[in-house]
Amino acid sequence: MMLETFYTRAAVGDHEGALVVKRNYGPEGVTADEVIGDPSGHLGAITIMFQREEGYDPDTGNWFYAKYLADGTLDQNPQGMSLAGLVGKGADAGCIACHQNAGGDDYLFTTDANLTGN
Repeated sequence: MMLETFYTRAAVGDHEGALVVKRNYGPEGVTADEVIGDPSGHLGAITIMFQREEGYDPDTGNWFYAKYLADGTLDQNPQGMSLAGLVGKGADAGCIACHQNAGGDDYLFTTDANLTGN
């Protein structure tokens, strides 16, 4: 699996926060050359992390998560729940469960940059 990750700040409504967008390529074992040669053919999903306002969910660093399939539809868990927001909070698997294991206190694996503006 390969990730291509973008970092920025964005405004949603009247709130500005850190935004992380990840393009997830696969299948497992795909090479960088294969992805570069046919990125759309290897795109499996696009995942979003947006840091919402203080108080949204302090237990998860106020991050909102969403996972979209390559066709742009919102992905679902095996129970049919859309993978957006705090779905899976307290579960053993999923976005929140994984990102709670990131080093530091920002829920991000790929950078130690101060994206939150704090």
